[in-house]
Amino acid sequence: MGDRAEPEAGRLEQLARSGPYLRVLLLAGLVGVPVSAVAFAFLALLHRLTALVWEDLPADLGLDPVPWWWPAPWLLLGGLLTGAAIKWTPGGAGHLPIDGLSAEPVKPAYLPGVLLAAVGGLPLGVVLGPEAPLMAVGAATALMLARRTQGTPAAGIVGTSGSAAAVAVIFGSPLVAAVFILEAAGFAGPKLTKLLLPCLLSAGVGALIFTGLGAWTGLPVSSLELPGLPDATLHVTDLLWTVPAAVAI
Repeated sequence: MGDRAEPEAGRLEQLARSGPYLRVLLLAGLVGVPVSAVAFAFLALLHRLTALVWEDLPADLGLDPVPWWWPAPWLLLGGLLTGAAIKWTPGGAGHLPIDGLSAEPVKPAYLPGVLLAAVGGLPLGVVLGPEAPLMAVGAATALMLARRTQGTPAAGIVGTSGSAAAVAVIFGSPLVAAVFILEAAGFAGPKLTKLLLPCLLSAGVGALIFTGLGAWTGLPVSSLELPGLPDATLHVTDLLWTVPAAVAI
């Protein structure tokens, strides 16, 4: 096993020192800055629209408590906007969710449809996370910034790195974001080796810029972290219910 690890480490070191790969690494780090800014603007827009629909409008209309029928027209509007994006925009609003999460870079021409479906669905009551739209926004933005790489093997690396930079904020860690993207890409072996360092670099830059923007603007930075959880003492009996729950699920 150790004999196999040494050649692999040697190939990785040789790859990291090659001129073309170093240029891809530099490009991945650079695109992390604007991609994180675009991702921040996208999430800030979603946050503002969500607050407008579910907090500001009911308060302005004097609806307290919010009536049971309030979600219905917004869900209808969200469905119409998403359907319009799927039917009439290039790319059909991105990849099909039924096919699972995809790390394939989204073409910049498909970005308007992805944004319309996301903005029309997520703030209006659709119970989904922004992971897939963020990946699409990150990849398309990265490819627009690195137009010279289009049609080359580097384009896929740059696009996937852009997805990692955009998703880093959700997980609160660039390492988790890079692993998430690589798992979604489904690569192994040499392809995984080539993607690993650019994704880590771009995700690290993206997470740093995003955190700074959140602190500077005062807007909440969303994450899958669960802050403020009270301390808890677990007992064996607390874990027993997980067995039938796991069987049932």
